[in-house]
Amino acid sequence: MVQISVVDMSKLGLDKENPSTEEYAEVGQNLHDAFSKIGFVYLKNFGIHPEVIESAFSVSQKFFIQAEEEKEKISRVDQQGWVAQGREIFDQAEDGSIAIMEIREAFDINKLDKDARFPDENLPEFRKNLYDLAKLTINLANRILRALSIQVGKEADFFEKLHRRILVDENASAMRSLYYPAVQGELQPGHIRCGEHSDYGTFTLLYQDSYPGLQVKASTGEWVEALPMKDAVLVNIGDLLEMWTAGLYPATLHRVLIPEEETKKCAARQSIVFFVHPDDEVIVSPITECSLFQGRDFSSFPDVSALDHVTKRFQQTYKY
Repeated sequence: MVQISVVDMSKLGLDKENPSTEEYAEVGQNLHDAFSKIGFVYLKNFGIHPEVIESAFSVSQKFFIQAEEEKEKISRVDQQGWVAQGREIFDQAEDGSIAIMEIREAFDINKLDKDARFPDENLPEFRKNLYDLAKLTINLANRILRALSIQVGKEADFFEKLHRRILVDENASAMRSLYYPAVQGELQPGHIRCGEHSDYGTFTLLYQDSYPGLQVKASTGEWVEALPMKDAVLVNIGDLLEMWTAGLYPATLHRVLIPEEETKKCAARQSIVFFVHPDDEVIVSPITECSLFQGRDFSSFPDVSALDHVTKRFQQTYKY
C-alpha cells in the first residue's frame, strides 16, 4: 500500500536562521522523494508554534458557529469572505448537474492589508490570529520553494521570484479556513464533505484538526487515508507544479469523506488550508533542461499563464 511520507523540516524550520544551501538541497531531495511517489507529504518540525495554529482554529470556530445572518454580512467579495455551503462544487455529473452534496463552509483570505475584508466589527481577533498564521505560512512556503528550486537544478530563488506577491495583488494565493458542521442523523446518498479534486496552484499547505476524513488517490487508483498527524502540516502538489515538473510531481486527487462512526459524525471538523500560487503573469511550462524530467512527455503540458489556469478552474468550481 502506498503511504504518505514524513519529512523532517528542522534544518529549514522557521526557528532556524539562514539555512545553508546544503541544508536546502538535503530537504529538497527528501521532498522530491516524497512528491514523486504520491504528491503529498507530512512536514514535521517546520517551526510554527502550535499555539499560533490553535489560535487560528479557535477564532475560526467562533466565526462559523455564528448565526447565518451575521456571516452573510461578510460574504465573499473579490475572492475574500465567507463562502456558504453549496457555493463550490468539485464533483459533477458529465452533463454539469450536481452529482453530490458537499457539507462545508469556508472563509477565504487573499489579502492581508488594512482594507481587506474581515469580520472586524464583531470578531476583531479573527483578523489578527489568521494574519499571524498567514505570514508565517508564507515564510514556510518560501523555504519550500527554495528547496524545490535547487532540486530542479535552478538558482535557489528561482521559484520564490515567481511567487513574490502572495496575499498581496495579482496573485491567486489564498488562505482558507474550512468548517465541516456536525452531521446529525442519517444522510441520503450523495453527501460528502468535499468532493474529489486536485488543487489549482503550485502547492498547498494543510493544517488539520484531530478528525479523519481526508483521502488521497494514489496512482494505483487506491484511496489512501491522510490521517491527522500531531504537530505536522500536510503539503500537496497543485496543477501548476505538476506542469513545471512534466508530471513527475503529480497534482494528486483528494477528497474529504464523512466518517461512518456516529461519534465522529456528530463532531464538527475544521481545517486551515493555504494555497500557494505564482504571480498572475507567470507563464508555466515544463522545466525541460532538468535531468530529472528527461524522457517525460512535455507536449502534455502546454504553456499556460497562472491567471488563465486559475480563472478556468474557478469558473468550473464556483456556483453563484
